[in-house]
Amino acid sequence: MINPYDLLEGILAFIEKGLNENITIDSIASEFNLSIRHLQRLFKFAFNQSLGSYIRSRKLAASIDDLLNTNLNILDIALDYNFEYEPSYIRSFRREYGITPGDLRKTGKILKITPPLQLFNSQKYPNGVMFGPEIVVVPQFHVVGKKYKVPNRDILHYTSLCSLGKNERHKIPNAINPKELICISYVFEDGADHFYSISAAQVKTLEHIPEGFESYTFPTSLCARFRFINNNSENCNMYTSDKLYQAVADFMDSEDQKYFLERKRISLDIINFSCSDNGGNYTQEWFSPVIEKTQLKIPAHNPSGIKKIYKQELPALRFIGKKCIETSEKVNVLNLLDNWQLNNWFGAIEKQSAIDYKTFFEGADAYINLVRKKEGGNFEHWMGMFLPTETEVPQGYEATDFPKMTICVCNVYGKRDEIVDYEKECRNKLIEEGFAPENAQWYFRRFNWREFFGEDVYGKRLMNYCYPVM
Repeated sequence: MINPYDLLEGILAFIEKGLNENITIDSIASEFNLSIRHLQRLFKFAFNQSLGSYIRSRKLAASIDDLLNTNLNILDIALDYNFEYEPSYIRSFRREYGITPGDLRKTGKILKITPPLQLFNSQKYPNGVMFGPEIVVVPQFHVVGKKYKVPNRDILHYTSLCSLGKNERHKIPNAINPKELICISYVFEDGADHFYSISAAQVKTLEHIPEGFESYTFPTSLCARFRFINNNSENCNMYTSDKLYQAVADFMDSEDQKYFLERKRISLDIINFSCSDNGGNYTQEWFSPVIEKTQLKIPAHNPSGIKKIYKQELPALRFIGKKCIETSEKVNVLNLLDNWQLNNWFGAIEKQSAIDYKTFFEGADAYINLVRKKEGGNFEHWMGMFLPTETEVPQGYEATDFPKMTICVCNVYGKRDEIVDYEKECRNKLIEEGFAPENAQWYFRRFNWREFFGEDVYGKRLMNYCYPVM
């Protein structure tokens, strides 16, 4: 199936090429093998305007060059741009620009035209295209659905949790759009190790809630809205969403933005499954309440770098994971982490133990990038988790048991992409402080949920580099 980005780009190019031809919504739908209804919905969702009005505006804009730079009469120009009659062209022109084609020729008035729509590489994703942000007011509305308590470490499975309720929405009375899945996530208190998610449908009233279902009222909120078009409902997973949310966070972190994104309080996903005719595309909207930065008391700027060094005692532990790569070259650790999240390989490890991971790690749950030095200068990179020594090893994974030990932790603060490449600085700092021996054969990066997978007002995070103390 064609990527939605390429599809929309093709539609825009087809329109520009056909301005002097009899281009219609029907001909575009036929060219791209889409139903007329789906084409119109897709275009409206992507560009916030109707396809028919855009085609008309582009034809009128293109006709201005002929009006001002040729001696063609107005009837011929109207016919060239496939207006059936001269009066219909004149009426459309006047509605668009507030002046007739003849008066434009006489006065040479400067007009504001509709330029061709454009897509940019920053909007393109492997299986979709993103638009936004737009700052909108979302009026209060009610939903009814299934409520789930989600541990923070399971946030990557959030979308699949939401989808559990999509086949039960027919049980909800007074649903406004049964084909529209609404997922709302929210927290009750700062620092909680979990959040709540409700997979629901919007309803007119909160009367007659079915047994086993719960209600929620989304308050009137000033929100940033991002729109995402996906080419397959199976791709509406948390990996896609995580990439989307990361792009959202990067964009909102710009100094030019006037708003601060309140992702930690509440967020709203709306996934529309009604655009799937003829193997069509799925649309997803994501909203997050925002606050104007002028209303915030932003703390003084906190520079990136090593924040603190401390020792930590660990019990005997079993590392369970897989070797990802052995190389002497620099490794993109974020790619390894993203790949593990995409394939849910951490999930299989987590199922092996019900232990509260905070019993041996500060800062809540953690995923591990274990790095071992090999003879000849190569390094093995493993991904996995530390669990109790008696934990059963899942099929397809390997395990290494570590005795009780003391580690030195180097706490690094900064942007997501920069803090994963701080090993040299951490090692030098630890040696300088007299903590870690220079010939240590292994260390690990510790990705804690609260510290690494959530950012502060500056879009920065914390990550730990951990070294054994000899």
